[in-house]
Amino acid sequence: MAKLGRTEIDLGSLMHRDKAGKNAVTHEAAPRKMVPGHGLEFSNLSYSVMKKTKKDGVWITKEAYLLNDISGQAMRGEIMAIMGPSGAGKSTFLDALAGRIAQGSLEGSVKIEGKQVTTSYMKMVSSYVMQDDQLFPMLTVFETFMFAAEVRLPPSISRSEKQQRVYELLEQLGLQSATHTYIGDEGRRGVSGGERRRVSIGIDIIHKPSLLFLDEPTSGLDSTSAYSVVEKVKEIARNGSIVLMTIHQPSFRIQLLLDKITVLARGRLIYLGSPLALPAHLAEFGRPVPDGENSLEYLLDVIKEYDESTVGLDPLVVYQSDGTKPGQVAMTPVRRTPKASYKRTPVSRHISLRGNSFASGNMTPREDSSQFNDEDDDGDDDNGFDNSRERKTVPQTPMHMRGGAYNARLASHFYKDFSVWLYNEVKGTPRRPPSWTPARTPGRTPGVTSMVAGKGHNWSQHQTPQRQNPPRSKPPVFSPSPDPYYAPSSYREVEPEILDEPKHGSKFANPWIREVAVLSWRTLLNVIRTPELFLSREIVLLVMALILSSLFKDLHELTFKTINRLLNFYIFAVCLVFFSSNDAVPTFIQERYIFIRETSHNSYRASSYVISSLLVYLPFFAVQGFTFAAITKFVLKLRSNLVNFWIILYASLITTNAYVMLVSALVPSYITGYAVVIATTALFFLTCGFFLKPSQIPMWWKWLHYISAIKYPFEALLTNEFQGKRNCYNGSVSDLSPGPLGQVKISNLHIRSAAELGADCKLIGEDVLHTMDISLENIWVDIAILLGWGVLYRLCFYLVLRFYSKNERK
Repeated sequence: MAKLGRTEIDLGSLMHRDKAGKNAVTHEAAPRKMVPGHGLEFSNLSYSVMKKTKKDGVWITKEAYLLNDISGQAMRGEIMAIMGPSGAGKSTFLDALAGRIAQGSLEGSVKIEGKQVTTSYMKMVSSYVMQDDQLFPMLTVFETFMFAAEVRLPPSISRSEKQQRVYELLEQLGLQSATHTYIGDEGRRGVSGGERRRVSIGIDIIHKPSLLFLDEPTSGLDSTSAYSVVEKVKEIARNGSIVLMTIHQPSFRIQLLLDKITVLARGRLIYLGSPLALPAHLAEFGRPVPDGENSLEYLLDVIKEYDESTVGLDPLVVYQSDGTKPGQVAMTPVRRTPKASYKRTPVSRHISLRGNSFASGNMTPREDSSQFNDEDDDGDDDNGFDNSRERKTVPQTPMHMRGGAYNARLASHFYKDFSVWLYNEVKGTPRRPPSWTPARTPGRTPGVTSMVAGKGHNWSQHQTPQRQNPPRSKPPVFSPSPDPYYAPSSYREVEPEILDEPKHGSKFANPWIREVAVLSWRTLLNVIRTPELFLSREIVLLVMALILSSLFKDLHELTFKTINRLLNFYIFAVCLVFFSSNDAVPTFIQERYIFIRETSHNSYRASSYVISSLLVYLPFFAVQGFTFAAITKFVLKLRSNLVNFWIILYASLITTNAYVMLVSALVPSYITGYAVVIATTALFFLTCGFFLKPSQIPMWWKWLHYISAIKYPFEALLTNEFQGKRNCYNGSVSDLSPGPLGQVKISNLHIRSAAELGADCKLIGEDVLHTMDISLENIWVDIAILLGWGVLYRLCFYLVLRFYSKNERK
């Protein structure tokens, strides 16, 4: 237990005002140990990615460690803040704990209340607040919370109880004054930045999760707003939740709210404990905090100093791990000499990093320091913390293979660096377990190698043989958990209980039909309050219908000129419908991030989202299609059936909207989305049968004609206009050229009905269809095929949302 005098000194030095506390007798602050079976425990977390780098003109693949053997514990009712320099791995560490790293990529184990958990279970019991506030701008704060309550709380809770929960949450987060205020965005006034951040937190705690993860909740806020946010998060923790958050440069007032801090650098653990114990930790390390300086800021300066030195971060990491103090050389780090790009700077290969007390400890030499890596150093580390996500591993021998293939390293290096490998012992890189928590098949963590036969202890990865740990004068702040590989065989045979999502029953709070209803309600509110989503396309179709009606006059006349004009009108009408749907590209791209945030913790199903968006837009598509069909039908006096004309345009709008949504789900930005939609629509336009008839398309490109979504509505419109023998067209043959018809071919129907039609009937509508190579003269079959493409696009859209749009690291 920390002494009172020690606490007074810490507070006095931080607040720069309690001089009496500074002069008090100092006592060593007792570090906090791990309490097995309580809170959130994480052991030996390591995460690496394969990174390609160019060295001496040759591309080689290196394993870059973003996290390296991190162990610790977060207790219930407390806030743990994850800190460190830029690129230290803070967000990566938070994602690792939250189960947002793909299976097989993360090593180590995570437990809740002493039981190992899977990523699926972690997502069920936790919430993750992203750094960016992804909210619908045209919903009020109350409506946003109410939607979260509807999808996150089970149907057994009545609507009045959900409303009561929303009002309690508004009071808890201090949002009573903004209850009925729109969220707003850059173009619309709404809540303030601090209130917006608290709304983002509120929608993820509406169901009172057991764990809460927050990524930079104070980013972009002023000091007062940032303090207010952290203060509300503190209240959430006091209600029994485990809260972990990343934070960059917290103010002094915010530091006083934190129960525990985790400081990382280059993915390695530098400090884990109470912020009030940090001055004592640094003083015992040999770097006492100067008077009048913030201890956390001073620690970051110390990290930068060691990281840019020949010693590296190893003294800080080892001291945090087992309390081994550095020697005199390591206490005074020497800054590395920058390397010129055209030559290597000679450095000593045998710099002693240890003093008397350090030589007998468990010192871990810096792997990318000049001591061992003169041949393998490519100068990346000279970029400071910009390269902090990469950790170069000790060179491996050719006998160490991964997946049956040798690592990309010359065989001659084995003999050149043999003494280095012998000094560090020959060992391989961590094996990747098949799951997030290697309970059954644990993976080795960096820094731990095989146990020497017949010995009762383990050798560290960077440990000199025959070296013993000295008696420790101070217990560690957090002791790393033992490697599960070295447990007795009888222990390994015991299958530990693993918490996972229920195998029977749904992992979602509500049934599918209720999710569809709630999502439809929210989408309808957004459409009504954002009229440009509907009116923009409605106005385009209305104006273009009037313009076309003024350009194409008297289309009811039965002349050869009218045939060409009708063909031009119908192809333009179909293309207008398809190109007018491009406005859906940015709409979904903006919603995609909200969808990913909401579905990352099983708020609702992807299928519910797909169906609800379709149901809401169906009435609007019907109105838009009827507007265009009615105006052109009566102004141009078309001979086609109005209902069929409207249904064809209606089906076209449904299909093209599904296609645009699919493209929007696949592309990274709306600029790319526009390019893809326009390019593919133009390709559909080219192969639909207007410019090139099916008989004129080369055999190897004919498949494009059948996948063209414009082909089917175009043929249906022509069939609706020209089918049968009811209309006879007369005129000069020269009136048909130039035009899409080309050489006219007389249909069999015309030949059979020649006597009935008479000699004055030169062409009938069936001749036009026969000349355009339209063999299937069934409007409803064309509509069915068109809607079939729409269903296929929606299905692919669902599959992309279900399996591709996931917010997790690979």
